[in-house]
Amino acid sequence: MPSKQTNRRGYIPGADAQFASWLNFLVNYTVEKTSGQTPAWDHIPSSRVTELVDLNAQWRTAFAKMEGPHTSVDTKTKNNARKEVTVCVRAFVAQYLRFPPVTDEDREAMGIPNKDVHPSRIDPPKTRPVITKIKPLGAFREEIYFHDEATEESNAIPYGCNGCLLTFTCGPKAVEKYKELIQTKLMTHSPYIITLPQEAENQVFSCATQWQNERGELGPLSEIETAVVWR
Repeated sequence: MPSKQTNRRGYIPGADAQFASWLNFLVNYTVEKTSGQTPAWDHIPSSRVTELVDLNAQWRTAFAKMEGPHTSVDTKTKNNARKEVTVCVRAFVAQYLRFPPVTDEDREAMGIPNKDVHPSRIDPPKTRPVITKIKPLGAFREEIYFHDEATEESNAIPYGCNGCLLTFTCGPKAVEKYKELIQTKLMTHSPYIITLPQEAENQVFSCATQWQNERGELGPLSEIETAVVWR
């Protein structure tokens, strides 16, 4: 059972040790519920569960270094890992854990309040994020620049949104249909650097974007853009 202590930002614990315990419980609980239990949590894409599991593992590895002698670089790595997994888990909770088949009892167990944390209505996004540039950086990384189509002079994320959902895939050629974009990543700022697997070397990175609000609702998709993945 995770700690009941929360910070002023809501249900997510502030202290790193409490955060680590709470997050690990939530991740393990979700993995168990999406692994064939009844009622099955089959509304959650396996890729999103995998992303959450991987980010939690990265955070726990970085946090574990704080228990012994460590450098300022180790501390920065830990802080960055926490920021990245926090963005992911906030979006995950908003999009998948607020609704059936997840129950009030499930949320109570995971330390997620059942009371709506966003009492003011936030409408689904109506505009699109426009990708202005995808810059291959090498080492399987792509740097993505984007802005809202209504505010070309600013890279700010629109009010009520918690990020820009990147939907993507890598393959031997560019894709033309949105349904072929099967992976996702929530981008929280522009430019955003995504690291792709080594097997994507020399393949075409195809992607589209859409704003995601704090309730997990998505706006319209952008055009599909492409770039080559370099070692």
